Amino acid sequence: MLAKFTRKIQEKLGLTKSETGIILFLSFGLLLGGSVKIFHLDKATQKYDFAESDAFFAAASSKIDSILAYEEDSLDNSASRTVGAKKTLDAPVNINAATVDELTALPGVGKVTAQKIVDYRTSYGKFSTVDDLMKVKGIGKKKFEKLKPYVRTE
Repeated sequence: MLAKFTRKIQEKLGLTKSETGIILFLSFGLLLGGSVKIFHLDKATQKYDFAESDAFFAAASSKIDSILAYEEDSLDNSASRTVGAKKTLDAPVNINAATVDELTALPGVGKVTAQKIVDYRTSYGKFSTVDDLMKVKGIGKKKFEKLKPYVRTE
């Protein structure tokens, strides 16, 4: 019966004997695989309980969140201390003698701007007036207006 079936397939499709054998082998494998799949679906499959792994990841996540919150708080505190230090200067800063660190205590002046002030002073000599600060690259009218109450010459 199988021989008749294979001959009919060969005649209808114009296949060789080996091609027909391969098609039958693949078809048999497909049928066998499908029946095994159906057989396994009938069995009661065991469900995995994810509660333990979920609890582990929840605990790890909360640790990470607390670390990040702590770092954000410490950054906010250090930033507020810096801003507070800039706002509460005891006396105006002498821009002709101040170091980079002293200049960074001024409002709106970071390390880069402070270094530019020192470099300008080194290249062109002492500032004759406070208004000369506007000659420093990076200090415009707005920044100068913020700085003016906190700086002096001599």
